[in-house]
Amino acid sequence: MTARIDMDVVRLLIEEAARTVIMPRFRQLKTGDIDQKAGPHDVVTIADKDSEAFLTPRLQALVPGSTVVGEEAASADEAIMDALRRPGAAWLIDPVDGTANFAVGNALFAVMVSLVQDGDAVASWIHDPVRGITAMAEKGAGAWMRESDGSQRRLATPKPPSLAHLSGAPNIRYGDRDFAARIGHRADKTAGVLILRCAGQEYLAIADGHIHYAVYNRALPWDHAAGCLLITEAGGIAKRLDGSLYRAADKPWGSPLVAACGEDQWNWLKTNIFDP
Repeated sequence: MTARIDMDVVRLLIEEAARTVIMPRFRQLKTGDIDQKAGPHDVVTIADKDSEAFLTPRLQALVPGSTVVGEEAASADEAIMDALRRPGAAWLIDPVDGTANFAVGNALFAVMVSLVQDGDAVASWIHDPVRGITAMAEKGAGAWMRESDGSQRRLATPKPPSLAHLSGAPNIRYGDRDFAARIGHRADKTAGVLILRCAGQEYLAIADGHIHYAVYNRALPWDHAAGCLLITEAGGIAKRLDGSLYRAADKPWGSPLVAACGEDQWNWLKTNIFDP
């Protein structure tokens, strides 16, 4: 059975987590509130841990029999990610996406949640706690933005006036160094580069036309399942350079993931920027 969910019920839970757990710690972190994770540049804060702890039981209760894959829990035990590769419903939680930004008081962070069914995201939410906005998408039903004043608008990825006006976020810190060098040497073919160090904020930027693409060598599910569904349902495209669609059940490493505002733009980037 496919899990169905009231989109606003989940949105309200995410907003409550942001309001009660995350924002009181923003620019208020104390010594001991920030810990080092496994990677040399990977940190976690008390807000990440408490946000995930807040959301996990509440989301699980919304879909009986569902499992939860939270970034912090899965970082401690990779076996938790196996839930995404089994039949049934699973929740993906990125409790504070852009933790490095959050930890230094940079406002570019987000909360991302996806509902995954049989390995594919079927609903997603990206909440910006600072601006008070939430982008939502439901598979086959489109994407929309709830503004801070409570109004809603449908999302349709804006296209640049021409391919020469393409700008985006080529995230090349991880993965194949030859691929990274190729992008670096060809960046002058695009109109500009804007890397936000927060996938959630980059997906929001594509959805509203502030940038037109983003590329990622490493595609962890909590970082990308929500955004890929958002861009796809808003009329853009999110798939790997080998042509395969992104799935939440995918392994983190593989063919680079490219999200773009449209198919023409995706194809131009592949041919002119990413291909050997």
